[in-house]
Amino acid sequence: MHTIASEILCATLVARLGVHPVAAESALLAPLKHFHAQSHEPAVARAGFMPAEYLQTALRTPRFKATLTASALLADGREGDARLSWEAYVQREIAMAEQAHQAVPPTALLGDIDAMHRIGQRLGLSDEQTDQLIPGIVLTLAAGYSYRAPHQRHLSLTDILAQVATEDLTELLRHTALSAAGRSEEAAALRRMQRGAR
Repeated sequence: MHTIASEILCATLVARLGVHPVAAESALLAPLKHFHAQSHEPAVARAGFMPAEYLQTALRTPRFKATLTASALLADGREGDARLSWEAYVQREIAMAEQAHQAVPPTALLGDIDAMHRIGQRLGLSDEQTDQLIPGIVLTLAAGYSYRAPHQRHLSLTDILAQVATEDLTELLRHTALSAAGRSEEAAALRRMQRGAR
C-alpha cells in the first residue's frame, strides 16, 4: 500500500483532520477495498468502464473523500466527529439530488407525479408510499451520477434524472419498496436478477 499516492492521501488526512498517521494509513484500506470491489461489478463494465478507470473516477468523487474522512476519524477514536462528518456529506448529497429533481421538466417521468403514482399503483403501492420512496430513488441515482457511461458524461444530474424510463423506475420502486418493508433478502435477490437481465 506504500505508494506515493497513498502517502500523499495519508499526509493530507493527517494535516486536514489532525489524525494520527497510523489512523490515516489504516483508514485508507477499507475505502480502497470497497471501491476496488465495486470496480469489478458487471454494471461497471456495462457503463463502459475498465476497473482501473472506474477506480480513478471514484477516487476523485465527494463520496470517496467523505468515506475516507469518516474512516480516518473513526480509526482515530473520534466516533462523534466521524458520524457528524458523514451526516454532513449525506445532507449535501440530499440537497444536490433534491435541486436536480426539482429542475426535471414535467414532461419527464420523474417530473410527472401522476405518472409516478400510476407506476406505484401497478406495484400495489399507495400514492403516499410512492411519494415517500421517490426521494430515496433520486438519491440513489445521484450517487451513481459520477460514474455515468461515457456517452452521458456531458449530461447534468437533472438530464440524467429526466432520462429515467418507466421500466427503470418500476424496477427501482419495486426494489425500494421491498427494502422499506424489511424484505431485504428479496430486495437483494431482485437486484441480482435485474443486474443479470441487463
